[in-house]
Amino acid sequence: MRIDAMEETARRAVQTALAAGADTVEAAVVDSEQFDTTVRSGGIETLTESRSSRIALSVSVNRRKASVTSSDLSRESIARLVAGSVELARLMDEDEFFGLPDPADLGETPAELDLVDDSIARLPADEKIARARRLEETAIGMDDRVITDGASFTSGLESVAFANSLDFCGSQTQTFAAMSLSLAAGDAGGGGENTGKRQSSYWYTAGTHLDDLESIEEVAGRAVERTIRKLGGRKPATCEVPVVFDPITATAFLSHIASAVGGGNIYRKSSFLVDRLGERIAAPGVTIVEDPLLPRRLGSRLFDSEGVRTRKTVVVAGGVLETYLMSVYQARKLGLKTTGSAGGHSNIYMEPGERSPEEIIAGIGRGLYLTSLFGPGANWSTGDFSQGGQGLWIEDGRLAYPVNEFTIAGTFDGILGGIAAIADDLVWRKPVAAPTFMVDAMTVSGT
Repeated sequence: MRIDAMEETARRAVQTALAAGADTVEAAVVDSEQFDTTVRSGGIETLTESRSSRIALSVSVNRRKASVTSSDLSRESIARLVAGSVELARLMDEDEFFGLPDPADLGETPAELDLVDDSIARLPADEKIARARRLEETAIGMDDRVITDGASFTSGLESVAFANSLDFCGSQTQTFAAMSLSLAAGDAGGGGENTGKRQSSYWYTAGTHLDDLESIEEVAGRAVERTIRKLGGRKPATCEVPVVFDPITATAFLSHIASAVGGGNIYRKSSFLVDRLGERIAAPGVTIVEDPLLPRRLGSRLFDSEGVRTRKTVVVAGGVLETYLMSVYQARKLGLKTTGSAGGHSNIYMEPGERSPEEIIAGIGRGLYLTSLFGPGANWSTGDFSQGGQGLWIEDGRLAYPVNEFTIAGTFDGILGGIAAIADDLVWRKPVAAPTFMVDAMTVSGT
C-alpha cells in the first residue's frame, strides 16, 4: 500500500468518525511485509512470507474512549468500524484524564533518520535462505564439537500513517533485517558434574540496513565462542564478589529499568521507582537516555503513537532519576508532561564509559563475568532481583573457567548503586542497548 494512500485512509477514517458523532479521533494505518526462515542441518525448517494491512481506531465521546482494529481497509468496512466504535465509546466509563495531546506538541521532529534500506526489499528469498545456510555451515566448520539448533534470517518493512482530529497527519517507513544462530555442544567433561549435559548458546545481529549487520563469519564466530566456552562448567562456591555484566545481560537488566520508568507502571504504583523523581537511584557514573532520533536504529521515529514530536530524553543523569517515560495519558495521571514516549521503548541506552571490557576485568582479582540470566526473579515492581545465571569465573584479572548452576541476588537499587565501571562497547541490536558494566559486589549463590 502506498504511503500517500495510507495517509488518505487515516484522514478519511478520522472525518468519518467525527461525522458519526465522535469528539476526538485517532487513526493509525499499518502496512507490513515480513520474511522469516529457519534452517537446521541445511534443511528449511520454517519459511514464512507475509504481507498485512490493518487500521487501529480510537474515538471518544464525552471523555469515554473506545479502541477497535480491523484488517479490512475498504470504505464500507471502515464506515462500519467507525459506527461500532462510536457506539461502544458511549458505553464506556468516563475518564477525566483521556484526551488528545496539546496541539503544540504534535508534529514530526525535523531529522533525517535514514530508516529505509531498499536493498533489503531487493534481496531474493533464495539469497536469504542461502545466508542462513552459510551461517550454519560456517559455524560447524569452525569447531566440530558444535551442533546446530538452527540458523535464521528475518527481514521486513513496516509503514505507519497516523492522523487525528486535531488535523495532524504523519507517516514513517522502516526496514529491518536480522540473522541469528543457535548452537549446542556435548559436555564430555571427564567425569565431572556436567558430563553428558548439553551446553547451548547463540548470537544474533539486527539492524535497519543490511550493511549494519555483522558478517556471517562474525555471527558464527561469536555463537561458537559463547557455546564452547561453557564446556566444563563448575558450580561456584557461595560468595560475594564483583560481577561484570556482559552486553547481553547488561541489556537484559536495562530492559527491566526501561519498564520500571514507564509512566503506566508508575501511575499504577507497580514500580520500585514510584515517587522517586530527583532522587539518586544509581552510581554517579550512570546515565540512561531515550533517544528516538538516532539515525538507522530500530527504535527511531519522528513522532510517537499519539503524534507527539519525539526528542532525546535523559532519564537518569549522573545517577539521578530525572524523569519517567510517559504518554499523554500517563503524564496527565501523574500531573506531568508527556515525553513523547507513547507506543513503547524507543532507543533506550546506558551511556558507555571509556575503558574496554578487558581493562575492567583486568582490575578484578576474583569475580564473575555474567553471560546469561534466566528465571522469573527480576521483579522491578518490588525492586528484588534474583536470577539463575551462567558465566565465566574471573581469577587474577582474567577469565579463568566457566561457571553455571548459580543464582545472583540483590536488589535493583543495589545493582544500580553498585555500578563501579562502565565499558566502551555499546552495540545496538534492539531498541534497548547497554555496554558491559561492573557491579562492585553481589551475592553469588552456588555450593
